[in-house]
Amino acid sequence: MKRIRMVLRLSLMLLVCLGAASAVSPASGGGNRCTDHCADVYKVKKDVCKLIPFKNERKICERRAKEAKNDCKHRCR
Repeated sequence: MKRIRMVLRLSLMLLVCLGAASAVSPASGGGNRCTDHCADVYKVKKDVCKLIPFKNERKICERRAKEAKNDCKHRCR
């Protein structure tokens, strides 16, 4: 009888721990939509900058895109 109670308690504790772990995982792996949006906009701007033929102007464009990304990320906080 004691052995059955012990097994039931352990199995219940195991189920509770697994349930708690599964509830936490999707939330932490989802990421932040705001910062993900900033990163997507940055990628598009950087791709546009790659079309600029002059290196100096291209670097300026990429720097401005990065600054805009950082400003966007600061607004997310």
